[in-house]
Amino acid sequence: MEPTNPHAPAGSATVVIPIDAGGWGLTWANDDTGRLHQIGAGPDGATAGLDVDAVWYPTAHPTWGDDSPFLPAALRITHADGTTTTRLLLDGVEREPHIDGEDITVRCRDEQFALAVAFRFRTHPASGVLEQWAEIEHHEDGPITLHDHDSLALAMLVGAEAAATQFGGSGWADEWAWTTERLTPGTKVLDSLGGTQPHLQRSPMLMLEPFGPTTEHAGDVLGLSIAWGGNTRFALDVRPRAGQQQRDLRLRAGANPLGADYVLDPATRFVTPTVAWTWSAVGRHELTRRFHAWTRARVLRDPERLRPVVVNNWEATFFDFDEARIVDLIDRAAALAVDVFLLDDGWFATTHARNDDTTGLGDWHVNPEKLPGGLAALADAARDRGLRFGIWLEPEMVNPASDLYERHPDWVVRDRREPRQHRNQLVLDPLVAEVRDFEVDTVRQVLESAPGTSYMKWDANRPVTDPGSRALPADRQSNLWTDHVHATWSVMARVAEAHPDVELMLCASGGGRNDHGTLRWFHEFWTSDNTDPVTRVRMQWACTHWFPASVVAAHVTAWGERPLPFACAVALSARFGFDLDLTALDDDALAVCRRAVATARRTQDLVQFGALQRLVSPVPETPDGPTEPLHRAALAFHADDRRRSVVFQYQLEATTAAPPTLHIAGLDADTAYAATGSDLTGEPEVLGSFTGAELAAGALPWTPAAPTTAWIVELAAVEAAPNADAV
Repeated sequence: MEPTNPHAPAGSATVVIPIDAGGWGLTWANDDTGRLHQIGAGPDGATAGLDVDAVWYPTAHPTWGDDSPFLPAALRITHADGTTTTRLLLDGVEREPHIDGEDITVRCRDEQFALAVAFRFRTHPASGVLEQWAEIEHHEDGPITLHDHDSLALAMLVGAEAAATQFGGSGWADEWAWTTERLTPGTKVLDSLGGTQPHLQRSPMLMLEPFGPTTEHAGDVLGLSIAWGGNTRFALDVRPRAGQQQRDLRLRAGANPLGADYVLDPATRFVTPTVAWTWSAVGRHELTRRFHAWTRARVLRDPERLRPVVVNNWEATFFDFDEARIVDLIDRAAALAVDVFLLDDGWFATTHARNDDTTGLGDWHVNPEKLPGGLAALADAARDRGLRFGIWLEPEMVNPASDLYERHPDWVVRDRREPRQHRNQLVLDPLVAEVRDFEVDTVRQVLESAPGTSYMKWDANRPVTDPGSRALPADRQSNLWTDHVHATWSVMARVAEAHPDVELMLCASGGGRNDHGTLRWFHEFWTSDNTDPVTRVRMQWACTHWFPASVVAAHVTAWGERPLPFACAVALSARFGFDLDLTALDDDALAVCRRAVATARRTQDLVQFGALQRLVSPVPETPDGPTEPLHRAALAFHADDRRRSVVFQYQLEATTAAPPTLHIAGLDADTAYAATGSDLTGEPEVLGSFTGAELAAGALPWTPAAPTTAWIVELAAVEAAPNADAV
């Protein structure tokens, strides 16, 4: 398609570039020198006009040496001749339709060097999410070095009450911790490291309230997700305005450049990670609705597929099992009428048998001492009992104590030093073509060894600690951090394409890869290894701001030693499953599990596909609120046709505070809904009938009182009786 403005040299007419993301957006325009400025952003951002010359507006994407010397730049390059400044001019704008919106490319060129930067936007008006990234290419006389390469650099005026919410804890088993802080002058950097599992430290999502605290249905709030399977960075630079309450904010987002300078050869394109973002002027609920809609439409594999009820053997057996033990667990799983039995770690390797985490990774053949019939015998046992069979793999990793490492010690990520072990293992180097082929072939061979296997858990239990690759020249070892993600994604894409009927769970020491980029090749992710249901309520509360519950795997375990009915009720509000020793449960506990599975059968379509409504928060959501987690939580899921809903009420800890009022919105005001409730200790109880208007007004009572108890209420529209007098 021909650009709308092939060139914009100095003195040329101003080109206004509106970007309509569906009820909100932003506008760029060039000044008379060709430099780009941001004219507007937000609810009216796509219709913003020029009140003064464009030069008086903030720079659209600051580059080093072409903006304020006191502000950090979103793009910083050392050119082939050693020049460290970059000055971009508008070179054209292209617009093309795509499946549900528009692709907009704003092309720029350096005023002196043979460097081109394309700023890319993809709109999704139906969901209201905007995707944004940059593409860099040059034809200089030699390689250039990219030091900073943010995907987005948004300029905003914010109020003194502006706040940001991040989602990062202390690391393993502390993912999705909710932290809301006031934005104060200075630069706040929220970044992650680790390469293969960076999101254990900090999820690549940010929520920004530019004018102060919002609620579910009121206030301006931005949501941003960096769709990147590697290290990420948000940088929020706040500058006061003398004598004014308002402040200037420059928000940058993209891949974390720390230690990751990228050496780019001529005629080679560098593509920054996509940042998906939206701006809601009506509170957090609309932000979530948009991200759920976009995730289902543009990210998820098989979004219409109902995710299964899964039983995993890990916490029942760890590494200590044999064929009889696993078949016994399959029998117990079948008695619960679940869908999938998943065999976890410990089933493979012979010379270096995998009896703990010190040996065997990389030797992906069955240990005949444990499983004389191989995986096929277990898959057959599952199928004969009406279950699907699933398997655990960690294809990106290797133990030094393995046949694979003894044959290929040069296959690992490492620098010139002797590589350090972490969790007794090393990372295989996907930049090496033989390694990528090995990983893809490993999955193929394992699946073929157990015909009918239709579920796989893909794990990665180690960060990158010795960044280096024999596939890279000495002068560009820092390229590893970027190239590692793309090489790993290529393996995942090949696996997904080769095995379209196999459901894939993404895991990385728990929630180490909870991002919209890597999720494209998976059906769900493991949210965290921390399965204490009290903690999980808060984790899932945060996570489901960005991802639909169908993605959020939640299993019932013994972690935290909480009451089993409560643990089941928490897991039922996400993708439900078990990780219990089913052989150790007494009759009462098994009855609770059966009732939980029956509840899942009635409600899992609502949980996975329905509209989420948050009712009572378990986390402090404002910087001036309580500093400790809150004691209750409640949420609901509503069918699209508004005929059915399910409401989850959780009493997390003891409190003297009065019970909350539940305003259940989104149902038909005049329709009567039959309500049944259960705490899973017995069969559901009939609670009566409520109209949609009564439910919205708070008619449904708060039921759980004791700590770690829950109440699940199912609502179903009462069909009107036939009119006997009708002709």
